[in-house]
Amino acid sequence: MAGKFKKWVFSLQGKFIITASFCILIFTTIGSFVILSREEELYKQDIMNQGKVLAEISRLTLTNVMVYKEMGMMDEQNLTDYLDYFIINLMEQDKRVNFVMILDNKGWVLAHSNPSQANKVYMDKSIEEVLINFKTEIAYGGFYNEPVIKITSPLNISSKNWGVIRFGFSLKEVQESINSLRREVFLITVIFSVISLTIISIGAKVLSKPVTRLAGIMDDIKTHGDIEQVEAIHELPVLKDRRDELGELQRSFFWMLQRLRDAGREQKRTTEVLGQTEKMVSVGRLASGVAHEINNPLSGITLCFKNLIEAEVDDGTREKLIFAVNDGLQKIENIVKQLLDFSRMTITEKTNVNLNDLINRLLVLFNYPASKKDVKIVNYLSEDIPELLLDENKMSQVFTNIIINALQAMDGGGTLTIKTEQVDRFCVVSIEDTGTGIPADVMPNIFDPFFTTKRTGEGTGLGLSVSKGIVEKHGGLIEVESQEGAGTIFRIKLPIA
Repeated sequence: MAGKFKKWVFSLQGKFIITASFCILIFTTIGSFVILSREEELYKQDIMNQGKVLAEISRLTLTNVMVYKEMGMMDEQNLTDYLDYFIINLMEQDKRVNFVMILDNKGWVLAHSNPSQANKVYMDKSIEEVLINFKTEIAYGGFYNEPVIKITSPLNISSKNWGVIRFGFSLKEVQESINSLRREVFLITVIFSVISLTIISIGAKVLSKPVTRLAGIMDDIKTHGDIEQVEAIHELPVLKDRRDELGELQRSFFWMLQRLRDAGREQKRTTEVLGQTEKMVSVGRLASGVAHEINNPLSGITLCFKNLIEAEVDDGTREKLIFAVNDGLQKIENIVKQLLDFSRMTITEKTNVNLNDLINRLLVLFNYPASKKDVKIVNYLSEDIPELLLDENKMSQVFTNIIINALQAMDGGGTLTIKTEQVDRFCVVSIEDTGTGIPADVMPNIFDPFFTTKRTGEGTGLGLSVSKGIVEKHGGLIEVESQEGAGTIFRIKLPIA
């Protein structure tokens, strides 16, 4: 699951969706913040303007009352009663008013919405500023854990000042409106984001689909290593013609595929020719050994014929001589047949092959070259090896190339060990020699085409390269271990069907 998510994150579609999501998140967050800040400021400005209007009306009303008091038109008690009535009426008319206090120019409470605050002195910086400058002051504060705007207005006419009126205008309604707006904006943002991401996901999938399919084709080619093999497994998709940059990419991609297909076919033809060339070189190297293998039976046949023609023999001896001649001819026929099979130019054709029998038949060709170099051939062929689906001719070429190299590495004699065994789902053929080994600086290049350390005329440098290609076409792999001066081990691993 984690692997799939990681793959999606680094895909073109994933990157596009993540980038778009990030941009949507940033823009919606900033937009929401700007909208909420502006609306909150508008709400506060509106409530502030309403408070100012209420403060101005109250100031004018109370200033007239103070003038009436000054003119003796009402006494102290009437003033107190009026002020109390004014406060009660103001708070009933506007439920947003939390408290009201009316102070004289010394800060003494003339009337208060809370009767317990009567005859107390209130004097803070805001009241001092109002008494001095005769200008309404507005400040934010709290009233019993509730946010309010404290509005303080002077009760004056020109330079004549009777005091101030202060009341608290509740911001609870503003906060509730802002909270409600915040929820609406959040809900709209979520809905917008979901819709946008859905549209973006669909768009990203549509846009990335051609690229994904092209990438899938390339993955198949990378896995199988052959465009024609990929086409044999499943047909290449027919993509819709487009007029945008993706359409140009598709056209360029399929043009490239056609070029690769042509190059692959040409490479196959070249490989077949090179493989056959290497095979013929191997045949040349085996010629002396084959001649010796044929010469021995021929000598026996010649001797038998001479005895049959010149000597008088009884029926029993004659029968034995005829049997010996026939046996010798059979051996010559088998050797020539194996040599012709090996040198024949064939196409790849896989059949069920007994690997041990194949190796035993090949070793007949190497008995004389091995004995000439004083090399002992040892077999450890497991009887548990099942039949494998192989191209017998091409796999014979692989074993022959490696055995020839092993014999050439043991000019002073040694042991050639051939072993077969089953390891997991693979049949492993190990070919080990006790020769000179491969130098460490040469090891990385031994499978390169035309790379050889032999003298001119002794090798083409294609044997191991061709062998590696044949093994890989069979779904297997070829490994090599070597220690300079101690010998080399080649391991050919072939899959068991």
